[in-house]
Amino acid sequence: MSDLEARIQRLEDVQAIQDLKMAYAKLCDEGYDADGIVALFAAAEDVEWVSDVFGTHEGRDGIHKWFDDVDEEIRWALHFMINPVIEVGDDGRTATGRFYLLELATMSAPDGGDPDPVIMTGKYADDFVKEDGQWRFKRIEINFEQVSNLDQGWVKQQFRGRA
Repeated sequence: MSDLEARIQRLEDVQAIQDLKMAYAKLCDEGYDADGIVALFAAAEDVEWVSDVFGTHEGRDGIHKWFDDVDEEIRWALHFMINPVIEVGDDGRTATGRFYLLELATMSAPDGGDPDPVIMTGKYADDFVKEDGQWRFKRIEINFEQVSNLDQGWVKQQFRGRA
């Protein structure tokens, strides 16, 4: 492969990874379609979805279960994936991606009352693998800066429902 071909391939890979992340966000925003989300992950069973707030979910079955049930807690969401930094490995088959998250959501109240409007921010650190010419998630990791009721904000309530 010539230098120009390699550079074009890298640009195409970066765009494909950004498209994969946007497909993930869209599936989350349209009701957390567990089948659709799991289809974005690599076929290997060592895939993971990891969060400092929402726990670790391992394997395709564990990830599916999490997303199949998450709409009981997160009733509506709008994910903004911003500031992507994607690095494709020299092998052209692995990559890492970092994204900031700004998310507006409606969440079940911790006390069982009316749902709360919530704002979340966090940082994704994802691993990707190319399978049969398609980029897939190997690992999604999200560490939250805050998950706050909108009327409280992150200054008064960095993490809702925590003492």
